[in-house]
Amino acid sequence: MSTLEEIQLVEQRLREAMLGSNIEELDALLSDELLVTGPDGKLVGKADDLAAHRTGIVRIESMVPQETIIKILPETAVVFALMAMQGFIQDQAFAGLYRYTRVWSRQTGNWQIVAAHISPAT
Repeated sequence: MSTLEEIQLVEQRLREAMLGSNIEELDALLSDELLVTGPDGKLVGKADDLAAHRTGIVRIESMVPQETIIKILPETAVVFALMAMQGFIQDQAFAGLYRYTRVWSRQTGNWQIVAAHISPAT
């Protein structure tokens, strides 16, 4: 399997884990070093991200890729994605297009996200 195919696969696993709030799968895909800038501008780490899914603060009902660009570097991949999303954050409904940038790093043989940024696409 090529590196591009590997990244496409982990991206699919990530979407499925986010949709199902699958904590075990998210834990495997997110690096302990993860930092995410959310659409509200706040910086959160892995523990906060997992807790948001575990407690139901974040519930994603739909996440459909509209555009995906993947740049492959040695032991690193950067994914630029445009997602049509809907769900709930703290029981407040949201829906719209969001831009994601994710940095994947091959760590101990497995791909994990080390950094991400999410912003509304206007």
